[in-house]
Order: sequence, then structure tokens, then C-alpha cells
Amino acid sequence: MIYLLLFAGLFMGWSLGTNDAANAFGTAVATRVISYRTAVTLIAIMVVVGAFIGGANNIDKVAELSTSNKVIASTEEVYLAIEEGEEDKLRLKTAIKAAIIFTCAALTVFVMSYLKFPVSANQSITGAIIGWGLCYADYSDPAVLAVNLPQIGKFASTWVLNPLGAGIISFVLVFVVNKFISAKLTTLSGYDKIIRIGYLVAGIFASYSIGQNSSANVTALYFDAAFAQTGVAANLLTDARLTATIGGIAIAVGVLTFSKRVMMTVGSSIAEITQIDGFLVIIAMALTVVIMGKWMGIPVSTSQAVVGAVVGAGLTRGVKSVHFGVFKNIAIAWVSSPTVAGLMAYLVAICTKNYFLS
Repeated sequence: MIYLLLFAGLFMGWSLGTNDAANAFGTAVATRVISYRTAVTLIAIMVVVGAFIGGANNIDKVAELSTSNKVIASTEEVYLAIEEGEEDKLRLKTAIKAAIIFTCAALTVFVMSYLKFPVSANQSITGAIIGWGLCYADYSDPAVLAVNLPQIGKFASTWVLNPLGAGIISFVLVFVVNKFISAKLTTLSGYDKIIRIGYLVAGIFASYSIGQNSSANVTALYFDAAFAQTGVAANLLTDARLTATIGGIAIAVGVLTFSKRVMMTVGSSIAEITQIDGFLVIIAMALTVVIMGKWMGIPVSTSQAVVGAVVGAGLTRGVKSVHFGVFKNIAIAWVSSPTVAGLMAYLVAICTKNYFLS
């Protein structure tokens, strides 16, 4: 029963893969430099590699917020369960809560992906965690507020700062390259090969980053953070690398099965861009994610970064080259996806309160 609950996390990973694949190769596929089949194959491989090598480092990024919002059992709760001989009961309840959070987030991401909207799976998870906490966590407790409010503030501010930063970086890169380099580059005899190699290198690195940064979030709520201190497992998984790798595999499956709709939206529907622009968009996205991650101290959305970068690239050719109707719908999805996931989790929390408080 407990291990069957892991499938909720795998569904979350699958949903994340259907959405985030566009961030690595969307512009390459849309500009027909790289075929869709080649793109998804490379993404799937590198996502798993990134998860195996570096995914474990990010597992604790959601643990603090999850614990303060009563999703993951704290060390104190584990010790209390040991004293009362209720380790199995605590383990089951924690796994069920993780399954609820992931199911709410995954359903939200899946629907948005079906509607061709690139959204942040990580933000949907955060929204679901906060929604659960609004029912169970004591927000009048200063200790809870000290953890939650700064996280929520950072989370909300990235809706603006992340795509805006990517748009500015992309605009500058595209403008400079088109003005001083592009004309010379297109006259080279090996132009097509240079562009293809550039896209491949950038896309492979971006795919690796997706695995490294996002895989842990797929199964992080099933990882037992208190195990090292108590020696008793209160959750499903106790090996960090295995936890992250399972998440990477789930993402890879999503990439291979249902990623084309969002990939084409990011690559071609938002703005009119050239092959060189598309390559620069990937660079702008990567730079933004690194800068914002270090500045904000939290993982930021690659989906928001790549959309902002595409808009920035399009603006170098004028406002008319950007399809603001599509961008407006995507921006609405950014805000609505964590809100919907949070509302779903909150409603489930209310309906199940008698069980989890017993």
C-alpha cells in the first residue's frame, strides 16, 4: 500500500517532463535545426544523468517548507511516534500526504500541458504544499511564519523577476549578435553545422540542468529527512541518490510520451525568432536561472525563464513580432497553476482532517 503511493510522485514527474522538455530544445525544434525525435531522446538521457549525478543535492530544498506546512514529519514527530510505537502509522500518513500533494500538483501541470501552457511544476508543488499548510499549519506561530512568509514572498516575486530578467538578457544578446555577428556568421560555409552543434551543446546542458534541479522535487516528499537523526524511517525512501534518480526517470518518461504540444508553443507560438535567436534564447534562459537561483536562494522556473527569453528575442524585431495574446495566456497560467494546485490541496486537507489528526 505505502509503495503504491509512490506512483503519485511518478505522475508528478511525468507531468513535469511533458512540460519542461520545451525549455531545453523548444526553439531548436521549432526552428527545425534539431528534429523532435532527436531532441526528446537527448533530453530523456541527460535528465536521468543529471538526476543521478546532482539531483540529490536539491532534495532538501522543499523539505523545510514541507515540514513547516505539516506535509513531512518533523524529527520531533518521528521521536514521538517511536515512543508510542506508531512508526508504521506515521509512515503511512506521511506517504499519503505526499501522494495528495503530488497528485494535486501533477493534475494541474497535466491540464496546463494539455492546453499548451508552459508552467512551472516546481511552483505547482509549492502551491500545493502551502495550500495544505493553510489547513494544518499554525500561521499564528512566529516559527512557522519565519519559514513560510519569506518563501512565499520569494516564490511570488519570481513570477515577475524571472521572466523579466530572462527577457532583458535575451534582448541584449540577440540585439548585439544580430548587429555585429549574425551577418558574418551566416556567410560561413559551415554555418548549418555550427548552428546545429551549438543547439545540441546548449540543449544537452539544459537537459542535464533540468534533471539536476527538478528531479528531486518529483520524489522529495517521499524522502525521509529525519532518518539520519532517528535511525527510523518515517517515509518511503532513505537514499538521496536513488530518490533523485527515480524522479529523473519519471521526468524522462514524460518527455518521451507527451512533450510536443508545449515544446511547439514555447518554440514558435510566442514570437517570431530565427535559428540564431533560438540558440541565444537557450543561453539567456540558462544565465537567468543561474543568476536568479543564486540571488533568490531558491530554485526558479525554467519555464518562466525561457518564455521571457523568447519574448525578449522577439522584441528586438519590434512589438508586432511578439504574440502578446499567447504570452498573456501563459502569464495567467503561471499564476493560476500554483493557485489551483493549492486550492485542490486545501480542499482535500479539509476533507481528510479527521483522519490525519487522529
